[in-house]
Amino acid sequence: MKIKFCKNYLPRLTAVVLLFTCSLLLPQVALPQDFSLMDNDLQLLEDLILDTIANTEEQQRLLDSLKTSLTESETLIADYESRIHNQELLLQNLQAQLQAMSETYQMQSRLSTGYDQRLKFWRTFTLVGTRQPALAGS
Repeated sequence: MKIKFCKNYLPRLTAVVLLFTCSLLLPQVALPQDFSLMDNDLQLLEDLILDTIANTEEQQRLLDSLKTSLTESETLIADYESRIHNQELLLQNLQAQLQAMSETYQMQSRLSTGYDQRLKFWRTFTLVGTRQPALAGS
């Protein structure tokens, strides 16, 4: 039975051994090309990583610059708000002074009207009084 077994399976066993040998030799033939492709892929990946790092650093620099600009703008806005507040206080003070001057003018106007009436009265009384003795003496 052994002879029959070998005769039936010998061609199959030979084919399997041949395929196994070819499978062992095939990676050795393809291996240098795979390393070259892998080297190129790794180089591309390294370049991509370096570009990403450079872009990240540039974005960080721009972000820092933006933060600085925002801080300066914030300072300017605070300064402008302070100036506006001071100008509002000055305007309120000026309005109060203008109101006081208006009241003073109204009071002086009333006093002036009263003064004009008294002056008119005294002029009339003085003229009448000074003319009376002159008439008596004539």
